[in-house]
Amino acid sequence: MRNINITKPTILVGILCLSSQVYGATELRFASSQPETGGYMGEYVKVLGDSIEERTNSDVTVKGYYSGALGSNERELAEMTKSGGVDIANTATTYIQGWMPSSKIFDFPYMFSDVEHYKKVIQGDIGDRLKDEARDDGVEVLSFVIAGFRSIFNNERPVHSVEDLEGLTIRSMESPIYVDMFERLGMRPTPMPSSELYSALQLGTVDAGENDPASVMAWGWNEVIDYYTLDRHSIAVMAIIMNKDRFDSFDGQTQDAILEAGREAENYQIDYIQEAWSDSLEQIVDSGVEVVELDEDAMREFREAVRPTIDEFESEVGADLIESVRSLE
Repeated sequence: MRNINITKPTILVGILCLSSQVYGATELRFASSQPETGGYMGEYVKVLGDSIEERTNSDVTVKGYYSGALGSNERELAEMTKSGGVDIANTATTYIQGWMPSSKIFDFPYMFSDVEHYKKVIQGDIGDRLKDEARDDGVEVLSFVIAGFRSIFNNERPVHSVEDLEGLTIRSMESPIYVDMFERLGMRPTPMPSSELYSALQLGTVDAGENDPASVMAWGWNEVIDYYTLDRHSIAVMAIIMNKDRFDSFDGQTQDAILEAGREAENYQIDYIQEAWSDSLEQIVDSGVEVVELDEDAMREFREAVRPTIDEFESEVGADLIESVRSLE
C-alpha cells in the first residue's frame, strides 16, 4: 500500500523551484510516479535525459525524482507540471482529458487491436492533434507511453464470461467512460486512485480492479488478488508532459532537440513494455494468481456487451476520430 505525503513533496517542490541551473546547464526536473527502473516506464527518464543532453551538447540536463518522491497521484503531477512546480511529469491521459479532449479515445473499449495499431495512432496525425490540444492548455507532450492492455482481476472467482462479472464491485478509473463500461458488464464501479486499490482489495471495499500486467506487479496487487482474466478491454496510455512556458523559454534548436529526444524515448518505451508484459505475467502466475485467457467466443461476448459505451460517448470525441483510429488498424 502506498501513502502520499503531501507536506514534504510540497516543501521539496518549493525548494526545487528556487533554482534549476546546475554548473551552467539548465536542469529539467522530472517528477515520476514510477521507480527509476521497471514499472511501465523502464528507464525512460534516463533515455530521455541522455538523449536531451547529447542533442544539446550538455546545455540541458534532466534530473529524475522517482517513485512518487514529489507525489504519486498522477493527476496532481499533471497539475504541478502545468503550474510550473516541476518541469516534466508522467500522467495517465485520463487525468488530462480537460486539456486534451480527444485523448478520451484511449478510454474507449476495444478501440486498439495491438501495439502496432497504437503506434500508428500516436505517431501520426492523430498524435499531432492530441499534442496541439494539450499545447493550447499549457503543456507540451514529449511522448505518449503505453502501460499495456488493461484486464480485470478479482479475489472472488475466476471469470470466463461476462456473466461471471455480475455483481462484483470494481475499482474504476475516474472516467465516465470506464464507469459506463463496467456497468454494462454487470459490475459495480467505484472510482478511486490507484494508490488506494491495494488496501481496498485487502479490506474488501472492492472485489476487483483492472490494469495491465506491469502495473499489477508494480503496485503489488498480485499479493491481494486470486484471479486475472485477460479480457484486454482497453489500452493504458500515459503522456509525458512538459510545462509549456519552460519549453518556450528555449530557442527553436533546443526545442527540436527536446522533442526528438521525446520521440526516441517513446520508441524505447514501446519496445521495453512489450517484454515487460511477458515478464510481469509470468511473475503474476508464479505468485499464485490464476490467469484466465478468454477464448474467441468469450472475447466476442465482452466486445458486444460494451459496444453501447462507444455509441454513448461518440459525440465527445467525434465519429471522425473514431473512424480515423479504426482506419489505421
